[in-house]
Amino acid sequence: GWLAQPINAWSSLAYAVVGVLLLASVSRAPRSDRTLRSVFGVLMIATGFGSYLYHGPQSAGAGFAHDISFLVMLWFLILMNPASPYGVPRRYAWLALVVVTLAASAVLMTSPESTNLLTGVSIVGLITSDVLVRRIGGVDGRWYTAALLLLAASLLVNLFGRSGAATCDPDSLLQLHALWHALSATALGAYSVATTVPRNEEPSP
Repeated sequence: GWLAQPINAWSSLAYAVVGVLLLASVSRAPRSDRTLRSVFGVLMIATGFGSYLYHGPQSAGAGFAHDISFLVMLWFLILMNPASPYGVPRRYAWLALVVVTLAASAVLMTSPESTNLLTGVSIVGLITSDVLVRRIGGVDGRWYTAALLLLAASLLVNLFGRSGAATCDPDSLLQLHALWHALSATALGAYSVATTVPRNEEPSP
C-alpha cells in the first residue's frame, strides 16, 4: 500500500501523542517552564511525523526529517536542562541549539550514513546532561524512575527488533520497532516532566 511499513509508521505517532499531552499540560507547569515545555511538545510532534514519513510514505527527504527531528529533540534536553541552574542564560542555550541543529543538518545532508554516529554522540551528551541535572537535585523521583524503566525497555526491544534480527518479521503485526516507538516516546515525555524543577532553578550564589 501507500505505507511501506504500516505498523512502524502508525506507531511513530506515539511521539506526537506524547507531544500533544505535554502541550495540554502547559497551563499546569511552572510559569518559568511553560515556554520550554511547549517547544519540547512541538519537537515531539515533529519527531512523530518525521518518523511516520520515514517508515510510511518514504518520500524524498523522509530520512532527513526522521533523523534531524529526533536529534534536535535530544539536544533540546541536553542544552536546556542544565542551562539555568548552572548560570547559563537561556538565550545562549537557544543559540547553541540553533548551532547544533545547523551543524547536524549539514552533516546529515552531506553524509546521511552518519546517523548512528550523531545519535551516539547525542546519547553521551544526554547522559552527561543528566548527571549535571541530578547533581542539582529536585528531580521528580516517580517520573524519573518511570523514564529510566521505559527507556531500558525501549532499548531492549529496539536491540531485538533491529533489521535482520531473528525476532524481526516484516510480515508480523507485532513489530518490536513499533514498541520502541511507544516506549521511547513515553520515556522522553516522562524524563522531560521529571526534570522540570531543576531545569528552572536559579544558580546558587
